[in-house]
Amino acid sequence: MVLDIGCGKRKIEPDSVGIDISPESVADKLWDLDQYPWPLDTDRFSRIHMSHVIEHLSDPLRAMAEVHRVACEGADVFITTPHFSSANSYVDPTHKYHLAMRSVGHFTCAKAAGFAGPPYMFDVAEQKLNFGGNFFLDNLARLLAWTSLPWYELHATWVLPARDIWWHLRARK
Repeated sequence: MVLDIGCGKRKIEPDSVGIDISPESVADKLWDLDQYPWPLDTDRFSRIHMSHVIEHLSDPLRAMAEVHRVACEGADVFITTPHFSSANSYVDPTHKYHLAMRSVGHFTCAKAAGFAGPPYMFDVAEQKLNFGGNFFLDNLARLLAWTSLPWYELHATWVLPARDIWWHLRARK
């Protein structure tokens, strides 16, 4: 079963279960995602999408613990969020957090996030930065990020900004 968290007006996968706060959304369940627990069964979903949602939540670490709760063992979790260097991260005044590629460490390790339970909630299957579309500059930024992500995020992001972060995680139970 597939879950689309913060599905808005169009689900990523048409047959997924959508959950969103907005009555104008196509959600199957209307719910404020800052209220816990979410009205979803434990260990139910084998694939979970969160596209441009996590940066809006009051407690992203608690939200990821909830994603872990509703995910089956080995579930694929896909998260997209603006990179902190992207203008898109700051344009929307409802964004509460501006995340870096290395923020994923807080979402994957329960102890780092301050939660009891298994030491690791998710494995990182894949992660990437998406850039804006300038062939030369974007490829230069990709090369710098690939060579040393910490160096890129500390020194090059404001000159060669990324647009989005994309994480593919796998639930570990």
